[in-house]
Amino acid sequence: MLKSENNSGHDARKPTDADRFVGQQLRQGRREMGLTQDGLAQLLGVTFQQIQKYEAGHSRMSAGRLREVAIALKKPISFFYEPFESTGRKSHAAETRLRVKDLRRDAKKLIDQIGDADDLQVAVRLLKALETN
Repeated sequence: MLKSENNSGHDARKPTDADRFVGQQLRQGRREMGLTQDGLAQLLGVTFQQIQKYEAGHSRMSAGRLREVAIALKKPISFFYEPFESTGRKSHAAETRLRVKDLRRDAKKLIDQIGDADDLQVAVRLLKALETN
């Protein structure tokens, strides 16, 4: 579930169900490795209290910290996330709009690279000819 955009900055930083799930997976992975909270904390360079907060879901983990945890526990990043269903493919119209937007960006870059006035005039004439189609 996505948070609405009108949340205050404080609400946006509150741990979510996903954060609690990550914490549960952290605890499971730590136990599977036979590590104590203190042992994992030492590997990561944090306090054992911080590990407690992560595991309880009281503290959010940054992407960088999650990567460090995954490496320390020898787990893929996907281990820490709940599976979810994708909402499906984008509509054909949406895909076309994105493609056109990307092509416009690329065309603008190419035009900006043309240094010769005559070449630029040719490019403008070509684009005008295409505009009528």
